[in-house]
Amino acid sequence: MRVNLEDDEHMVAALPKIWAIALGLMGFFNKNKEGILVLTNKNLIFVPRYLYVSPKEREKYFGEDKVKVAQLWDYSETQLDEDISENSKSWIVPLESIIDITQITLRKVNFMRIKFSSSGKEKSYDLGVAKSVTNYPIRQPLLFYNVDWTAWIDLLKSRI
Repeated sequence: MRVNLEDDEHMVAALPKIWAIALGLMGFFNKNKEGILVLTNKNLIFVPRYLYVSPKEREKYFGEDKVKVAQLWDYSETQLDEDISENSKSWIVPLESIIDITQITLRKVNFMRIKFSSSGKEKSYDLGVAKSVTNYPIRQPLLFYNVDWTAWIDLLKSRI
């Protein structure tokens, strides 16, 4: 039985190893989380979870410097629902609440920026793919890949 997802909700696309950057006060106090980005037929979901991806699998998701629309192998709606329940820092954005989806360039790197309204406030997240990560003192990205997000942006805009 699903707790966080509706019975008729299904996954459309998913991406592993995505870094979500919650934009803070005037661009300061950014909070980074690594996880899985999932688009369902009703919601955009981010679940903070480390998932190992081999270099061969990386081509399936981020090949040719483009973020591709793909499904995670061996990851179902039931596992997604369990991951959301286990991690309180997951966020679920209903597709109706999304205000804008754009590709922005910061420090010569492309990010996908999602603006949405949540409980009357406008929130923004930048999503990127890390090239290198430091594990000490906490897991944080150092460099990001400069990838093209247009496939995901077009998919999201067609669902809104």
